[in-house]
Amino acid sequence: MGRDFLLEIGTEELPSSACHVVLEQLPRRVLSLFEADDIVVDPGNIRVLVSPRRIAIMVADVPEAQTPREVVQRGPAVEAAFDASGEPTPAAIGFAKAKGVTPTELVVRSVEGRSFVYYVSMSEARPTAELLPGLCLKLVRDMYFPKNMRWGFRDLRFSRPMRWLVALYGAEVVPFAIAGVESGRMSRGHRWLGGPVEITEPGSYVEALRSVFVMVDHVERRAYIQRSLDELAGSRRLRAVDPQGKMDEVVFLVEWPTVLEGSFGEQHLRLPAEVLIMAMQSHQRYFPLVDDEEALSHVFLYVMNGDPAHAASITAGNERVLEGRIEDAEFSFDKDVATGLEQMARSLDRVVFHEKIGTMHDKTERLVFLAHHLADALGLEGDVRLHLLEAARLAKADQVSIMVREFADLEGTMGATYALMEGFHGEVAQALKEQFLPDAAEGELPESIPGAVLATVEKADNIVAAFACGEPPSGSKDPYGLRRAAMGMVTIAHRHELRYDVRGLIETAHQRLEHIPGLVPAGEVTEAAVTFIKERVIKWLTDAGVSRDTVEAVLPTSDVFLDIAERARALQEFRVSEAFEDLVTVYTRPTNLAKKLPPEHAGISVDPDLFADEAEAALWQAAQAVTGKVGGLVESGQYGEALSALTSLRPAVDAYFDGVLVMAEDEAVRNNRLRQLAALRNLVRVVADLDRLQA
Repeated sequence: MGRDFLLEIGTEELPSSACHVVLEQLPRRVLSLFEADDIVVDPGNIRVLVSPRRIAIMVADVPEAQTPREVVQRGPAVEAAFDASGEPTPAAIGFAKAKGVTPTELVVRSVEGRSFVYYVSMSEARPTAELLPGLCLKLVRDMYFPKNMRWGFRDLRFSRPMRWLVALYGAEVVPFAIAGVESGRMSRGHRWLGGPVEITEPGSYVEALRSVFVMVDHVERRAYIQRSLDELAGSRRLRAVDPQGKMDEVVFLVEWPTVLEGSFGEQHLRLPAEVLIMAMQSHQRYFPLVDDEEALSHVFLYVMNGDPAHAASITAGNERVLEGRIEDAEFSFDKDVATGLEQMARSLDRVVFHEKIGTMHDKTERLVFLAHHLADALGLEGDVRLHLLEAARLAKADQVSIMVREFADLEGTMGATYALMEGFHGEVAQALKEQFLPDAAEGELPESIPGAVLATVEKADNIVAAFACGEPPSGSKDPYGLRRAAMGMVTIAHRHELRYDVRGLIETAHQRLEHIPGLVPAGEVTEAAVTFIKERVIKWLTDAGVSRDTVEAVLPTSDVFLDIAERARALQEFRVSEAFEDLVTVYTRPTNLAKKLPPEHAGISVDPDLFADEAEAALWQAAQAVTGKVGGLVESGQYGEALSALTSLRPAVDAYFDGVLVMAEDEAVRNNRLRQLAALRNLVRVVADLDRLQA
């Protein structure tokens, strides 16, 4: 039986972002360090607990000693170690003597086809207690945080200053020190409610901290907070909501949570719910309440980390802060309403979109231009088209509003609110609100067609602008969120079945930038941007279960998202059919030789008058017939049928290679035959480039 291990790192209050990083990285790090020291632990026995003032690592049933490992030392090759009769040579005798053994104790093993003699022994199994101080030091010293601090010990960087360390192996303290702090068994409770507490052994840790008002298990804290929110909201027949996901932050801001209720003046409910929710959540991290009709209440809930005895004064303070924020928002809202969207739109030339390519007014003109282009491509007419173009014209108007300057996350939402108040059609307002969707991975998509198209051209313009300015995403850096934007274009197209040529859209977007000097040339931007967007198509389809090589095989054949998806699914299905082998033969046999066609002959048509063998003419006639059939099937999107039609060429291809010497001595005949094979290869590539498939 082993003993339980505990390491607690006590700190000043950690930011919630650091807590999330710890939970993501630490279990793997702990396991790897134990494995590096040959201490075998069950990954399921590793538990990481995080609260604002501590990071705790608990590992159950840690064995008392290392697991011995095989130590292998290589000696001479077998042919040098033994003579013809199998007796050890001086080389083997000397090697054995150096290791303190006899030649009979050596073993023979083969490596990469050669055999050597080896001395194999087992390492010493050191006690775990001797290894844990070094392991603890590595855990603390090498812990990663996106942002770190220094606080007097310049050789150590950590998210926040360390104040105490608890390290126990069973009931024994694991002795080590770092940053002037020595390990022991004394922990600290809640900053205001608790005090010092002695941890006798790891199994008592959670309850010992509970006795000093620390709910150290973040999973338990989250469940407790959510349960309290539900119960308190339910008592009013309301429901707590968390649109901005503040629970992920709040759970790491408190160690002894208490959920309390506050309120603001009911007269403020005249403001849009989004404004009030933003005021409650953006800085205050409150939880709004709504009724069954999703109507917002003037009552809110918040989570306290202080002394419940002071709940009344804490609530009053929270209400006072929120009331001030709402009054400021109300003033800004009324000023915006008095200004109006049209006046805001006329002021967009005062707001810089990007220093290299102009203002928000310039961007608005590009959006209107792209909206016209995409509306034409999609065949949008009537009210849908009118609402789209009106929304494009007003898309950035709220950028000059006081509300958006105060609450940047309300861009689009405020434009939609003001549009409805001013009598614009509901679809116009909805498109204004939906133009930035999806705003996160797996995020909500636009519901309306005008919103979907406006969101698409908004993203296309952002991508082209960044690439034209020489600022594409690089590595993990994507300051403009262009990867999300490109994925948004893909998912929106599939959600609304928007069938358009993305290359054409990108080229059109760059047309509105060509008059600006110093930008990346149009051709480079188009290729780079289209490739970038298509990479998101690969991810979208592979996430949906299509193999990556299948997607890559059809990617060069189309610039239409829906078309690429249909081709990929058809090829994926065809690959498991019996006919796939015929298709591979039809493609690979001509392709292997077509590579020898001189480049200058690539654009020259096949000349039937140069055919010298019946098999040439037979393959040519068969290919001509299939070409027309495949063209029609591709035109109608019947890609599975097109692949099947190509397999009908198998007999003619086999007969051709059985009877025709492609590399004939006559240069004209030889090149004509190579052109014929290249044409056959290109016919298959109309549907898919099979070179990209993995065996």
